[in-house]
Amino acid sequence: MNADWLAYYDAAFVLLLVTMMVSWVIFGRLSMARIEKSIMAEGKPRPCPWDGVGGRLVWYAYTVALPAHFFNELDDRQLNTADVKRYTTRADRIRAWVFMVSGHGMVILGLTAVVFDIG
Repeated sequence: MNADWLAYYDAAFVLLLVTMMVSWVIFGRLSMARIEKSIMAEGKPRPCPWDGVGGRLVWYAYTVALPAHFFNELDDRQLNTADVKRYTTRADRIRAWVFMVSGHGMVILGLTAVVFDIG
């Protein structure tokens, strides 16, 4: 395999990894925390009380970024999609998409490297 191509592959993976890590923190602090506070201000309990290894943030990202009926059931037991959508802004959707695209891209590049024995 050409060493230049491998360097580009590695650089893309690292760029996606760093983007995902930074967007994880930004989405969690700026979007998810604000949405949760708004929902709790209505007198409702904290949405998605279970957070197994950061899974709550991923759940929120899918709920914020995707249409209600695509991946998110309206009567979801973990997270009430209607409540979250009510407090979602355009900036929240952008942050969620950046997080999702970078995370999925990193996973795809990693799996591609394993399957095709790259590196």
